[in-house]
Amino acid sequence: MFHICIFSTKYSFTWMEKVHQLNLADISYHFFIYESLGELENLFIKHAQQYDGVVFSGQIPYLHIHRTLPVEATSLPTTFFDISQRDFYYKIAEVQYKDPQFSFKDSIIDFIYEENSYLDLKNWLPEEDFPYILSNTIEIFGHEQAYEVVSKRHLALWKDNKVRYSFTRLTNLYKHLEADNITPILVVPSEKSMLSTLHKLMKEIEVLQLTNSQVVTGHVIFFSAQNDVNEIEYRQIALYKAILDYKRQQGISIITFKSAIHYEIITNYMDLMKITNHLESCTLSDFLHKELPFKVKIGWGIGKTLDESRLQAEKAASFCHGNQTESFVLTKESQLIGPLNGQSQPLPIHHDAQLDEIATETNLSVFQLQKIKNVLQKLKTDTITAEDLAAHLSISTRTASRILKRLEESGYATILQNLVAKAKGRPPKLFKLEL
Repeated sequence: MFHICIFSTKYSFTWMEKVHQLNLADISYHFFIYESLGELENLFIKHAQQYDGVVFSGQIPYLHIHRTLPVEATSLPTTFFDISQRDFYYKIAEVQYKDPQFSFKDSIIDFIYEENSYLDLKNWLPEEDFPYILSNTIEIFGHEQAYEVVSKRHLALWKDNKVRYSFTRLTNLYKHLEADNITPILVVPSEKSMLSTLHKLMKEIEVLQLTNSQVVTGHVIFFSAQNDVNEIEYRQIALYKAILDYKRQQGISIITFKSAIHYEIITNYMDLMKITNHLESCTLSDFLHKELPFKVKIGWGIGKTLDESRLQAEKAASFCHGNQTESFVLTKESQLIGPLNGQSQPLPIHHDAQLDEIATETNLSVFQLQKIKNVLQKLKTDTITAEDLAAHLSISTRTASRILKRLEESGYATILQNLVAKAKGRPPKLFKLEL
């Protein structure tokens, strides 16, 4: 049984209490209603540690607690109920049905930002029709006076006759706008979205309840032809099934998360010793080698925290260069062991002082820079486009563009030219990197 603590304002409680309708037999809930962020802090300090996990009604209380009580907030799993793309477009369809004159460019939507990919609006909506937003980052909701910042933004746009619609996640925003006869359109998470949030929270709680003090993450990544959607989907399903078959066969406690072209396995140090025969040979890589017709890289990371082990696991996977499925381990002391083929031994990890300097100047991680350097070495070139970098690092083109732009601004990349486009659209930029 998971005991979950939920913090809500009285305005949000009307939709948050629907958690009782989700029929999750393994969860018990306790609501704490607060009137101000100051009161929220007091309630959190007094009650949160008595529960397995915490859920907030939205971004503002979540970010406020993580800003003002960072130690307490990170000592147990915390999350907030967020809306999904499905929730958002369902509300848009409802508004369009009631008002056929609706237009995105006449709207402000205060809950779309880079962290949720602007709920996919930027991928299909022309720039001239894009709605007004509060900020490009969710961090604006962590502002000390977040409610005032949000309401002033809405009010200013209305007074300048730039908008006719205000979309918000803040249930009490209407209080700040009612004097000006403005009625915001409230968008709240559906029961399906709330269920998804609670499932993720339960997995985080399970991680913390692993008996061993050292957290272990496995980074399992497969290779697939670029842009071959059917092949990628096939390999995703085949890999996931194989991991589940291995779990059932071995009777080992592992938690599996799915990403684009990799899976994340979370377990404890004791079970890692079983999986790897005390860091000698990896039974999981042997199993996947027999079951799958494609190569898989496995990196095991050991750390004091989940985030630390995730980083170590991703680093370990980058050392898999063989033609067969293989596995490496990176300990919390950054000792590399592998490949785990029965003849494993500690391997040196070379330190790159130049990358340390670049990381400091660009605010990029050394590991990220090392991966870029590895891509260039693999391609035997010092030039690359954002699209190619994204494909090799399994990140979005937008993220790759930001990385290259940051390198350019710091003098470690130069734009050589715009490549001739093969189809309609803006030609991609070719960057020359000096790492």
